[in-house]
Amino acid sequence: MVSRIAGSRGIPQDPKTMTTRPCAGALALLLALIPLKLISAEKAAAGLIRVAAAQAQGRVIDYRLGAAEALAAVDRNLSALESIVDRAGEAGSDVLVLPEDTPGLLNWVGANEERLKEVLPEAVGRMKRQLGTAAARHRMYLVVCSDFIEADGGVYNTSFLLGRDGREIGRYHKVCPTWGEAGARRRGRSFPVFPTTDLGLAGMLICYDLVMPETARALALKGADIIFFPTMGGAAIGEGDIGEQALRVRAVENFIWLVVAQRGSGAMIISPQGRIIARAEGRDGLAMADIDLHGQREGGDSMNWQRDMRARIFRERNPEAFEVLTDTNAPILAKVPIAQTSEEAGKIMARALTVGEEEFRRADALAAAGETGKAIAAFERLQREYPGTWIDRRAQERVERLRGETTR
Repeated sequence: MVSRIAGSRGIPQDPKTMTTRPCAGALALLLALIPLKLISAEKAAAGLIRVAAAQAQGRVIDYRLGAAEALAAVDRNLSALESIVDRAGEAGSDVLVLPEDTPGLLNWVGANEERLKEVLPEAVGRMKRQLGTAAARHRMYLVVCSDFIEADGGVYNTSFLLGRDGREIGRYHKVCPTWGEAGARRRGRSFPVFPTTDLGLAGMLICYDLVMPETARALALKGADIIFFPTMGGAAIGEGDIGEQALRVRAVENFIWLVVAQRGSGAMIISPQGRIIARAEGRDGLAMADIDLHGQREGGDSMNWQRDMRARIFRERNPEAFEVLTDTNAPILAKVPIAQTSEEAGKIMARALTVGEEEFRRADALAAAGETGKAIAAFERLQREYPGTWIDRRAQERVERLRGETTR
């Protein structure tokens, strides 16, 4: 179903694209007979655009593959993703956002730094051509994301905005990679916004970017109307649904539309008032909604109500007091030293994503076989080699459990 944010009815679609507002049976049957062109005309006449976000399942490419085999795996992934693009287009979407690491090369990149030039330029080119061509068949904008080698030789986590003709409108380099991710990748240095004829001013952020509130605020201050957000996680570090709630906060604190495409689960569309108006469901599901780019921004208090709260909130800021936000050596850093450089953390992350999991399974197998001493030694080695990772934490748990069993 498609959520209609102008108060009108939902439009039946493939069950895989279900969002939050199903129709009653008789009405759904009647609406199913309405030609898509008429629906599109009605949508355009109402000043709405249909946005879609995919929760494409993980299609992770084996890090052991050679360059040619990795590119063949990319082709298989792109063929599967093309069917998602077609579903969104057939449902009348004006724009589709696919998740971070669209082609599935993250693990391969981590284990094959010396071979990136053999794969990344070609893989990204194929991604843009194949998926861009598919989107263009439906006259639909598309956002895709991948590591990419730029002209300066640096590797950047990059999102690309493709126009209705399949051509690139612009790209964004992730400004705030994680500490480990930054070891092998360069940081972006700006928050570009891209003028479009019917999506307003569009901005993009990637995954960990939104853990930093300043990123969305920077786009909002530049006048962005909507943020496209390919990701593999939420916008906060903590338990439960805190990551999702932080996404809602990022939207409402900037009164901006936020389109979240997350791998596997969690794709959603969030209004400028922080409401989740559409969620994807199921494998390769789509969240879709018809939105008014100029709506859902009203707010205020008993003394000053605004049709668009950006008129107030961005005048009520006091940027002269925010100097510490751009201090590269803020006082807090002296209080909380970090044990690893980003380069060291990056190497650990790359191994943890690839050989580390296999090594952990082998240590687990020793424990299951009753080889307690060897298992403890293996887990302790993993703690030394993968400090700070999930492997370190789980290995510590295993060691404590095994030592407890030997003392009974």
